[in-house]
Amino acid sequence: MNLPNILTLVRLFLVPLFVAVFYKEDGMRVYSSLIFIVASLTDVLDGYLARKLNLSTKWGQLMDPLADKCMQLAVILTLFSVKLVPAWFLILLVLKELMLICGGIFLYSKKTYVKANHAGKLNTVFLFVVMTLILLLPSMNGTVKNILLGISALLTLLAGITYLYLYFVHNQSFKQYTSKNKKGESA
Repeated sequence: MNLPNILTLVRLFLVPLFVAVFYKEDGMRVYSSLIFIVASLTDVLDGYLARKLNLSTKWGQLMDPLADKCMQLAVILTLFSVKLVPAWFLILLVLKELMLICGGIFLYSKKTYVKANHAGKLNTVFLFVVMTLILLLPSMNGTVKNILLGISALLTLLAGITYLYLYFVHNQSFKQYTSKNKKGESA
């Protein structure tokens, strides 16, 4: 267990804390926003430390994105539960995350490890900003909120398509795996 992995564990423990504080607070959700910001900062810090200090582990490569997804889904589900984000946005994000989780598990079983790319990072940062704004400004102008959610939805689709392309179309080991199965089926 190294420092980046400990930060990932901290982020996982912050998920239920965020939910509890979110529902406990009245009015402006400052403390739950702070928990979300701290969790997001641990994500940045653990990735930086893992790369800079060469502390990357297979466990971290698997658990880091899982911790991120758990926190993102917790924030989106809580915001949806108090009618601060629409159902279509929740459904889009849940479907994308389920697709990425299932795809990641499949690729992991084939010894292919999913790594973050620029589209995914841009989507994560923008989603972080939008969720933080909605947490801190629950009475934000509806038009502004819808524009931000629309941009976030487009970035979410772009990230999902990019991951699908990189790992299921462009990835040579996946192509070899699928072509071996097709040859085996026809023999």
